[in-house]
Amino acid sequence: MGTAAFDPDATLFAFRPDAERACLVEARVRSGLADSLAATLQALGDDRAAAGEDLIARIRAGPTAPIVFGAYTDLVEAIFSDDIYAAERIADELCTPAFGHVGALRIVTLIDQDLGDGQVARYRRLVDDDPQLGLEFTALAPPEFASAASRVSEAIALLDAAAPELAAELRTLVHEVVVVGREGDSYFGASSFQLWGALFVKLTFQASRVEIAQALAHECAHALLFGFGMGMPLVENEAEELYPSPLRNDPRPMDGVVHATYVIARMHYTMERLLESGLLTDEEEREAADWIERNAQGYGEGVVVVERDARWTQVGESVFRSAKDYMGACLHRRDASPVAYPLPRLDTPRATDSMV
Repeated sequence: MGTAAFDPDATLFAFRPDAERACLVEARVRSGLADSLAATLQALGDDRAAAGEDLIARIRAGPTAPIVFGAYTDLVEAIFSDDIYAAERIADELCTPAFGHVGALRIVTLIDQDLGDGQVARYRRLVDDDPQLGLEFTALAPPEFASAASRVSEAIALLDAAAPELAAELRTLVHEVVVVGREGDSYFGASSFQLWGALFVKLTFQASRVEIAQALAHECAHALLFGFGMGMPLVENEAEELYPSPLRNDPRPMDGVVHATYVIARMHYTMERLLESGLLTDEEEREAADWIERNAQGYGEGVVVVERDARWTQVGESVFRSAKDYMGACLHRRDASPVAYPLPRLDTPRATDSMV
C-alpha cells in the first residue's frame, strides 16, 4: 500500500495493548488501502474510478472487511500479470454496493456462505506466502463448527473480563476468527496482511479457554505488527536469510523470528493478566502458570537470535524494544539474578504458526 510506515514513537509502540492505539493503527492501514485502491481503480479508467468512490469512502470512514484487502491484493496481482480481464472482473467485484461490509467480530469457517461467494478460494490462496498451506485447510462440519465457535466465544468472554484492554484491541484489529480443520493434532494459527483482520485457527479437541484466549492474543499481536509495518518487514534482513525460530522447527526469515518472539511476549502478558484476574479455576491457574514458564523459555530462545542477527528498520527497532523492556522487567521480577537466555535448540518441539 502507498502510505509510509509510522514514524518511531515510544508511546505509539508501547508494548501493552491499547484500544486507542489500535484504532490509530487500523485507521492508518485503511488510509493506505484507500489511497492505493483509488489509484489502482483510476488506472483502469474513469468509469471504474467513479464506480469505486463509495467503496473508497467506506474504507476511509470505518472498519474494513478482510475480503476487501484480499480483493485488492488480487487486483494488483492481475494488473502486474497484464491480465486485464481478471483486473476488470475484480474491480467490478470491489465496486459492488456494500461489498465487504463489516460488523461486529464474527466467528466463521471456510465456506462461501460465511465468507461470501467465491471467497473461500481467495482466503486459501492469500492466507500465507505458501499457496499449499491454504489448500490444507478444511471447513468445519456444522456440529464441529458450533462447538468451536462456542469455545472461541468463551475465550473472548474471558478476555473481556480478565484483560479488557487486550479484548478491546482484538475487537479493533480483528473482524473474523476463521476456525478451520487441518490434518494433525496440534494447534495451528495463521494470519496475513493480505487478509488483514482475519485470523485462522485450528483448535485441538482438548484446548481450554485459557489456551484459546492465548491463541487469539497471539494472532492479534501479528495483526498489530502487520499494521505497524504497513505490511512491510520490521527488519532489513533478506527473506532468504534463515534463522532458528522459537515457534517453528524449521529455520525462518528474520522478520518471522521477530514476529514470533514479540507474540510470545504478548502470550506471556496474556497469561499473567489471566492469572491476576482471579477468574480462573484452580486447573486453569496451573495451566496459565505453566504457559508463563513456557513462554519465558520461548522468548529467551527468540531474543538471542534477534539481538544477534536482526538488522532493524526504525519502526521494527522501536516495536521490539518495547517488548524487550516489558519482558526484561517481568523476568527480573521472577528472578533476582540477571536472566540468562539459553541458545535455541532446533530439535525442541514447537507450536505451529504459519506466519512465524
